[in-house]
Amino acid sequence: MLRKLTLLFLLCFGMQYAANAQVLDSVSIYIPYGTDTTCPGIQLTFTAVQSNDTFSTTEYHWYTDNVFTGVIIDTFYTTALNDGDSVYCEILYINDLGLLDSAKSNVIIVHRSSAIPPRVLISLTEGSNPGCGAAPLTFTAYPVNGGTAPTYQWMVNDTVIAGADSSTITRYFNAGDSVSLLMVSNSPCAFPTDSAFSWKVGIIHDSLIATNSISVTRNPICFGTLDTFYANIYAPGLSGYSIAWYVDTVLIPSAVGPIFITDSLHDGSKVYCILTDNDACVVNHTTVSNLITITAIPLLDPTLSVLLSAGSNPGCLDSAVTFTASFSNFGTAPASAWLVNGVTVATNTATFTHTYNNGDLVEAQFNITDNGCYYRDTVVTPAVLMIRDSTPVAPLVSLIGNLLVANSAGTYTWYRNGNVIPGATAQTFHPYTLGYYYAIRDTGYCNSAPSNVIYISLLGVSDISGADMKVYPNPTTGILNIEWAHEVSMKMDVYNIIGQGVLHADIVKSTHHEADLSYLPDGNYIVVLRDEEGGKETFKVQVKK
Repeated sequence: MLRKLTLLFLLCFGMQYAANAQVLDSVSIYIPYGTDTTCPGIQLTFTAVQSNDTFSTTEYHWYTDNVFTGVIIDTFYTTALNDGDSVYCEILYINDLGLLDSAKSNVIIVHRSSAIPPRVLISLTEGSNPGCGAAPLTFTAYPVNGGTAPTYQWMVNDTVIAGADSSTITRYFNAGDSVSLLMVSNSPCAFPTDSAFSWKVGIIHDSLIATNSISVTRNPICFGTLDTFYANIYAPGLSGYSIAWYVDTVLIPSAVGPIFITDSLHDGSKVYCILTDNDACVVNHTTVSNLITITAIPLLDPTLSVLLSAGSNPGCLDSAVTFTASFSNFGTAPASAWLVNGVTVATNTATFTHTYNNGDLVEAQFNITDNGCYYRDTVVTPAVLMIRDSTPVAPLVSLIGNLLVANSAGTYTWYRNGNVIPGATAQTFHPYTLGYYYAIRDTGYCNSAPSNVIYISLLGVSDISGADMKVYPNPTTGILNIEWAHEVSMKMDVYNIIGQGVLHADIVKSTHHEADLSYLPDGNYIVVLRDEEGGKETFKVQVKK
């Protein structure tokens, strides 16, 4: 039972597939367009075309009046058809199931007649009418039932043109001429006559007019920039034409084509071109274009500089510095950037605050963004070299004798009551006025914080005159000699740079004293001498072994 059901299913499926194949797998036939089918004895060509390629092993069978002709290819040639005969094609093929199948084409009914009057048409195939008398015209014959080898005779104004016996004629015509053609058909069914005349075509001569206009790519332009002009011309003559460009009535020798490119225009420059066409058919041999007046906008020169508006350079490594950009002629919305060592670190700001390393290079870059007219669209300032140093430790100032002494060698700026003391730049300073004193160490690149403040409240002690005293050698390797012009009695105290006493001695009625400093380490020391009247002298000595 199961076997019978399976066979029944396959049979139904095959029938359904075959029905579908009849729809999808088909064939059609046609006769080439323009074939003369009406005259008996004329060979006709029929061609078969499959609708798709879902089948294989195709064989064509051609039938006339339902009778197999024996032709089994896709093209059927015949001269034996009569009026009313029918033609179709049947294809045999193997379908997708492997079964033999077939499809029948459309049917073409042939119509024949033994009496068909011949006709001939003529048409202008080269040139124009109306047109210019200086240009030749070509007419071509189109026969109807002309047979296999019709003969032709062209005529102008009903007069035969000798030698004009082909299917075309090319010549110069006069205004008012009429062109016609006599054709003699060799078709066997040409009846009641084998001759046919075409219609007459009248020749009209018309004058040709050249036209010339120009356009420009940009106007206004920025002064000195390129601009392009285009000549939109119509030059109908056949002998060629020329174009000349002018700026302010001056001929531009290098501009000879329909496109003119220049960067030499000024504000108010007037540009035009002249079209020359000397063809005999053209009425206006010289045509001047429209005039374009150029607006050339002067170029602005953007300028940019930077100023140190806060901080110092040279300066301290940990001290921020602010630069401010000063700029002009950058348009409405310039774009800005600040660069450190060539790397952008800030944008769209006219001020820039940053902490730098020694040797950093700072630049400002501004760009034009408004598409205005400028000599340049980007300006970069010269690089500013940042000189930075470590911030020195704030100095410690001591009052040794009558001398203010900073605790480390270097260059200083001394202040009294918050004001700079002009010329006071040494490590020591002798105060002559009451007040509050402090010092700031200056490394040349970076200043320290202020030192401690010492208030000088008593300056009534007289100074020992040093005019009759000699101190030598200074610097010393260890022995320091002090000589006076007369006997003196004094106390001598030697202090290190931070005010610690390192040597004390009494000088009694002597004109010379030798102080041994050889046991002290190299450095600067302060020597203080006090006499019996309270006078005081202070000076600095350097030990250098």
